[in-house]
Amino acid sequence: MNNLIKPNRWLLIIALLLIPVLFLSSCSGTRSEANQISPTSISPSAAAAKVGAPREETTTAVPPIILPTIFPTLTKFVPPYPTPSLTARSDSKIYTCNTPGRIQLGAFPSQITGELMNYRIYLPPCYSEDKRTYPVIYLFHGSFHTDSHWDDLGIDETAEILITRGEIPPVLIIMQDGREIFQETSGGPSSFEGVILRELVPYIEHNFCAWRDPSGRAIGGLSRGGYWALEIAFRNPQNFQSVGGHSAALLDESAGSEYDPMVTAQKSNIDDLRIYLDAGRNDYVLSPLLEFHELLLEVDIDHQWVLNEGGHEDNYWSAHLKDYLNWYTDPWPAERALYPTCSLESPDR
Repeated sequence: MNNLIKPNRWLLIIALLLIPVLFLSSCSGTRSEANQISPTSISPSAAAAKVGAPREETTTAVPPIILPTIFPTLTKFVPPYPTPSLTARSDSKIYTCNTPGRIQLGAFPSQITGELMNYRIYLPPCYSEDKRTYPVIYLFHGSFHTDSHWDDLGIDETAEILITRGEIPPVLIIMQDGREIFQETSGGPSSFEGVILRELVPYIEHNFCAWRDPSGRAIGGLSRGGYWALEIAFRNPQNFQSVGGHSAALLDESAGSEYDPMVTAQKSNIDDLRIYLDAGRNDYVLSPLLEFHELLLEVDIDHQWVLNEGGHEDNYWSAHLKDYLNWYTDPWPAERALYPTCSLESPDR
């Protein structure tokens, strides 16, 4: 009997010793499971990061900026610079530098459209290196095109050659994307006109080395963009020195008399505004342009009218880029040293 009880005692002692070990093992396992993130509790981006998958990029909305309201007098944005003394183009010196010209893409938040408005800008050779401001040409594309239209035509390559040769002064060229407002409006502060005057021009002059004076601004466009250039300049001639309508499509039947260049040409004081009109003989918009040309002659408004061979097409406009640039830049100083200095610390934004 005693012999049978002794083994049971040993079994009881061993069992008592094992109970704490089993208890600690159980607690340890519970803590390990609590530190694990279950598949149902992890976000897709965290799961991707955990397994090493590429993280999906997120787009953060750009907060709207408060742009100065300068419509219709752009020179209220900053004090106008003094007008440089003009020099003969033949006296132009070829400025050597280490920075070639380039195209830069950008966008600004529009309070009028409620969306980002894309643009591209041509920066001339030596930009920011010579610490000078430059006159600006604002160019608008044709219907159903984007800010790439003038770029695709070769405006930057043509400008680069002419500037490098000293045939034209260094300039900034702004190519604005019109988006829906370009097609769906006809004029006024809440239209594409407002985007240009209230937002684009102040944005460019605040962020780039632009000559901030009406005498340093030109505006132009082709086809539908030609209509917009004339509409904006004729309603606001105090803001620009020159306007060009290249195969301008004066076909907007919804444009009221307050926006129609045929009417505003007679009501606005555009005597000091330089005007250039051109088209091809086979252009389908030639008839209203001829009527517009004859109207300007009738009311004794000085302008340059050029009738070329060709039609309403890219080949026509690309063939005349040199003509356009020579005309736009003709009034501007040839010497860089005559332009005001640029005070921006980071003019390449």
